Order: sequence, then C-alpha cells, then structure tokens
Amino acid sequence: MSGNFLFLHVNEWADFETADALPLSQGYILANLKKHGYSGHIIGEYKNRPLSPGHFHDEFKRFKPRAIGFSVYEENLRRVRVWARMAKSLDPDVTVVLGGPQITFMPAGGLAQMTEVDVLCRGEGEEVMLNLARALDHGRPLREVAGICCRENGAPVETGQCRGPEELDNLSSPYLDDSLDFRGKNRVILLSSRGCASSCTFCYTPKSCGRKVRYHSVDRLIEEMKYLQSQDVNDFWFADPNFAQSRQRLETFLEAIINRVPGASFWCQTRYNLVDKKLLALLKRAGAHTIAFGLESAHAPVLKRINKGLDLEKMSRAVKLSQDAGIDVELFTLFGLPGESMDNAMSTLDFVKRSKVKVEGNSISQQLHVFFGTPINENPLEHGISPLPMAKPAYRSICRDFYTDGMTEEEIKRMSLVWRLNRQDFCDDIAASANLFSIAGFITRHKKYLDCCPEADMMLYKIYMELDESVAAAACLQRLAERFPGNSEVDAMLSVPFICYKSKRRAVAFRGCRVIFDCKGLLNGDVVPETECRFSIETLGRGNLLVDFEKGLEGMKAGSAAQFDVVFPEDYGNTKLAGQRIVFQVYLYQVLEPVIFASAEEMSRKAVKNMYRFDDLVHLKIHNENLYYMVLRDSILHSFSGNLNDMVNLLNYYLKLGFMEKAMDIAYSFPREPLIMGHVGRILQTNGRPEEAIEFLLLAVDTNEEIENQRIKAHMALEQYREAEEIANDPRLATSLHTMNLRVKLASLLELPVREYLRRLDLLLDSQIKMMRARI
Repeated sequence: MSGNFLFLHVNEWADFETADALPLSQGYILANLKKHGYSGHIIGEYKNRPLSPGHFHDEFKRFKPRAIGFSVYEENLRRVRVWARMAKSLDPDVTVVLGGPQITFMPAGGLAQMTEVDVLCRGEGEEVMLNLARALDHGRPLREVAGICCRENGAPVETGQCRGPEELDNLSSPYLDDSLDFRGKNRVILLSSRGCASSCTFCYTPKSCGRKVRYHSVDRLIEEMKYLQSQDVNDFWFADPNFAQSRQRLETFLEAIINRVPGASFWCQTRYNLVDKKLLALLKRAGAHTIAFGLESAHAPVLKRINKGLDLEKMSRAVKLSQDAGIDVELFTLFGLPGESMDNAMSTLDFVKRSKVKVEGNSISQQLHVFFGTPINENPLEHGISPLPMAKPAYRSICRDFYTDGMTEEEIKRMSLVWRLNRQDFCDDIAASANLFSIAGFITRHKKYLDCCPEADMMLYKIYMELDESVAAAACLQRLAERFPGNSEVDAMLSVPFICYKSKRRAVAFRGCRVIFDCKGLLNGDVVPETECRFSIETLGRGNLLVDFEKGLEGMKAGSAAQFDVVFPEDYGNTKLAGQRIVFQVYLYQVLEPVIFASAEEMSRKAVKNMYRFDDLVHLKIHNENLYYMVLRDSILHSFSGNLNDMVNLLNYYLKLGFMEKAMDIAYSFPREPLIMGHVGRILQTNGRPEEAIEFLLLAVDTNEEIENQRIKAHMALEQYREAEEIANDPRLATSLHTMNLRVKLASLLELPVREYLRRLDLLLDSQIKMMRARI
C-alpha cells in the first residue's frame, strides 16, 4: 500500500473550539482508511483559524497525498473549489474528491463544470474512499470504483451504487484512533445511528440511506464517551435524527450512561411522539440538557404538503413535558414551504414563542433549502416551488433561490428578517445595553420589511431610552399604539409610566437613579482585573449590581470618590471571587435622577435633555460605546468640526439609529475631498442607503478600486444590474478580485449564459490561486 490521503475541512462559519468545527464524516473515513493500512491527515479552515496558503502548501508537500477529499455543502462549495484548484496547482496528478450532502445527488454535469475536481463521491465515504485507495494503489481505472462519478475521455461516468456496512461498529471510531483533533473542545459530536425512515419531501436523507436506520452498539458508544471524558470532554452532541427510534435500545443506552459515564451531559433530537414522561425523566437522569424536535410548520395543511405527519397538540404536550422534566427544548422549523402563506409562516413563530422556546440555536428558523436528492427538487413546480430566473451552473441546487405558490420572494425575505428580529440574543443584548447600534441598524435598515412586527418598535423604544433619545422613543410608542391596538405585549408596554433620567449637578445617588462610574477591586492590595470597569452606566435597584456594591454607591455625590468593602456570594460564577471580601475604589462621574411621564405625548413634549462631558473619548469608545455616542451627540455641532474620526462615527451611529436627517446634515458638512466623500459613501452603503451612497461615491470616482466596487454594490442593491455591469467592465478593474467576484454575481443576476458565468468564475479562481501562490 502506498500514498497518503489528505482531507480539508472548510468551515468558515464555526470557531475551531466549537463542536460545529469537528469534521466527523472525514474522521470516520480517515479512521477506516487507517484500519486498512493507509495513512492520512485532516486539516481545517475555520472562522477564527483561517488556513493560510503557506500552511496548506507545507502540509501538502509534507504528506504528498495521492488524493485530497472535501466535504461539500452549498455554503462552502466556492471555497472548496479554491482549495481544490490550489491542490491541483501544487500537484496536477493528485486526485480531488468531493463528498457530502451537496455531492451525493449532484447531477453529473456538475463534475464537467468543475475542472479541478476528479471524483464525486455518491455512496458512504468510508467504503468509497477505501475502494478508491485500492484502485489508485493498483493503477486501476476509476470507473471500476463503485459509488462515484468520475471522468472518462472527458465525459462524466456514473459507476453504480455503493452501500455502507450494515453494522456501524465495523467502522473504526475517529475518536478512539485519534483521527479527529478535539483539543480545546469541551463538547464533541457523536452519532449513535445513521439514516431516517421518514418521507419528508424537503429532506434528502431518506433517499440517501434507503429509508433505513442503522445503529452503533451501546458498548461502542459508551467506550467513546468514557475515552472522551478521560480527555476532559464531558458534553456530547448526538447529531443523528433518530436518537429515540428504538425505545428499548435507548433505555439501555441511557442506563449505561448513568452507570458507566457519570457526570456526562448531552444534546439530542428525536420525534415528539417517541417521548413520554417516563422516558424524559430517564433522559434527564442520564444528562440530557437539551432535546430538539422537528416542527417545521405549525400549520396542518402545510405539514400535509411536505408529508410531515405531526399532531400539533401532541407536539405542544411533548414540549411542555420536556420542559417540566428540566430539559431545554429546541424546535426545528422552516419557512417558504410549499403552500405556506405569510400568515401560516408567522403562526409557526407564534407557536415557538407560545411554547416558551427561546429563539436561539437550532430554534432560529431557516428558509427551506431545496437540495439535490429531495423530492421537491425532483419536480419543484409540482410542489409549488418556482426557481428564480438566474444563471446557475449544474453543480448548484435551487437552494434558497425561489418563490412559492404561497409566498413571494419579498415575503420570504421578510419572514427571514422577522425570525432574526425575534432572536433571543437581541433581547438579551438590549437588556444588557450591549450591541445597541448593531441591533438598531438591523431594524432601521430593514424597516420596510419589519413594519408589520411590533417587536421592531418595541426594541427601538428600549434602545432609544437607553441612549437618552426620549423624543424618538416616544415616536415608537405612538406608532405602536396606532398600528397594533389590542396587542397584549404592546398594551403592557403602553400601560406603565415612562421613566427618563435627568442629570443634576452634585446630585446624591439613591435607589432608582442612574449612575456613571469607574471602579476597581483590590484583594490583599492587588487589583483584581475582573473587577475593573470604566465609564459604567447602571440604574440602582435593577438588580444588575451586587447588593454590597449598590449600598456603597448609595449616598455618594456626583464628582466624588469612595472606598468600600464588597463580599461576593459563595456561589458567585467567578470562583476566584466567590466568597471573597474585595475592597472597591469608586469614582462617581454623574448621577441622573428619574423623571416620570404618564404618556408618550408628554414624554415627547417635555423631552429631557442632558449634557454629557467626558474628555477621554478614546477610552470612552473602548469601554462604553453608548456613552461615547451620547457625548458625541451633545458636544459636536452638526457640521464639520475638523475631528474626522469622531464625525464619521457620529454619522455611522445616526444612520444605524434611523436619524437620517441628522446623518445627512453631517454628511453634507464634510469637505468635498474625494477620499472623504468615498469614505462617507462606504458608510452609507454599509448602512443600507445605496441611493445616497451613489451620490457621494460619484464625487470620488477614479480614486481607487474600492470606491468603484462600492459603486457596483450600490447599483446592485438598487437592482440596477446594467449600470453595475457597465462599471464592472472598466478595464482598470480587470485585476481586482473584488470586482471579479461581483462580475460573477452579475452574470447570475443578468441571466447571462452559464458558459459566461463559468468563464468569469474560472478567471476569479485562477486569480485567487495566483495570489495565494505568491504568498507561499
């Protein structure tokens, strides 16, 4: 046997430390190759660990692979092609193999359009790659390897089926033989089974497995868990969809976890009708912290259209039983389904919220993806799916580029934004006064889509109140009252007094007031870094501060310093501080006293106006962006003052907050210098104002490539594709990778011939490889 096998895991959306970054499929394949005497290695590209061309080159030359394999999804296919082409540039004879969900049922014509690819893996990767290794070893033609699509005389050839083993334990564990690098992870992915016997029209899994479920033995799973636990991994993500398919097997497995892997915790998914109170109690004892159910839609006729047998009342009971057992619940949902209207899609979101399931993680809905191998993809029009008109190569599925018989393209986009608006992290961030400008920018940028949702103005109201923008906050309340009469959440918000805060010189801090302070804590005379903060804003009595610390602040005068002891609770989250007596040194900058208004109209009419004066703007921006904004707003006139950075920042904040008139006053006050005008144009474009951006970008024409690319993007955002194409065809932009990428997108949007799309993409890929090789 000869030759190594290299696998590259391309996952630019996950950090290396997360379980999402584990290339489990590649690990199984490598483990099986090693079991039969071959060698190999997995390298990866992650969100926080980009793969450099130099490192790839060094690994490639060190291992000298006979073949290199990639797991392909719709989202990473372009990046996979870059690295595949890079591999071919280093060794034209290396065999490039693509596998994974996007590849199993990809049309053979897709291979013909990806010149850097040699093989599409159709069957289970462990068996296919082993047979491919043997063929390469003995110099046999690829057409003799079952389960692939390859080239012969320039034409694609399908070689027939290749099924995996009936007994999954016949496959080596990628954990037990160290095929996977799980260093730094406290959670890993495990598979207790493979396959699915359901027949949902949106899923390719039943077709890929022949609607059959196969299992790992309990002993094999326990062996993996015990080994991983010995390596400081104690949380497990069982990624198979049929974790509870066999009740007897599952109960045996859970009892084994309790007895043999004590202290383990895990996430799992299953069907709602396979759980009951007794099983949930056992799951909890075994360490289940989260269980996920596939809801998809809360509208019965839609469920019928997608062949999803589901009783919504029983689903509600299963969710409630799980929560009562102390297990968090996630609900998988989709929108843009066949036959689904906007109201139907909204009812699914309402079901999730009514079920007290947080909109986070897997409970954040996704638009239906029409992938190769799904019944919907085989005849989309029959399922009410109409692909959008665009140039698309054969290796790209319909994916999300469609409208339906129930929802327009705009409605599908609106539903996506509505789900994002309801994310738990938005609510948590607003409660913590964090990322306020980012959230406000999301809402104001998509205002026309989100006007139908009371949550948009409810969130903006809270953001404006936190930023001392009482007039804007009052306008939110007035819109809510007009647009959503009878809405219980709106009524609750409108029924309470509205509290603003007014600064008072030398005021004394008391419960209910807002304070701005610096502090640091000392233990045995040394500063404890975790206790340091600068320019912190808190409202006394809200419960955000430790009781002792709040008592120490009460009675302090604005502009004074104090020192007092704080005893941290024994169960405090930071073990370094738990139970400790810390001496705090505090400086109180400002005290703002509460002012109560009975109505939005009164709050707008008697708007509180405060002045915030801080000289250290550099550190203020680092430590408290909200206060930095309030200082800029109150200290900078709405005309160019010479401080470009602060003016640009205020422009950006105003745009995100939706204060267009104030923003444009600043924009028009800047000197008409091309570089400054270009910078203003970029900010306008980034904040979803392409029409205004074009006005300023035109004043910076011919300054540099980036300005021209911003002009292209602005015209594309306005759906002015011909104008964008005209700019992109400028010969001076011929070597710009950014422009090349935009020209590929324009080829698709302008519905140019696929050969032109491919020509442009080949030019981009070749240019990327040239640049990458220059960095080695």
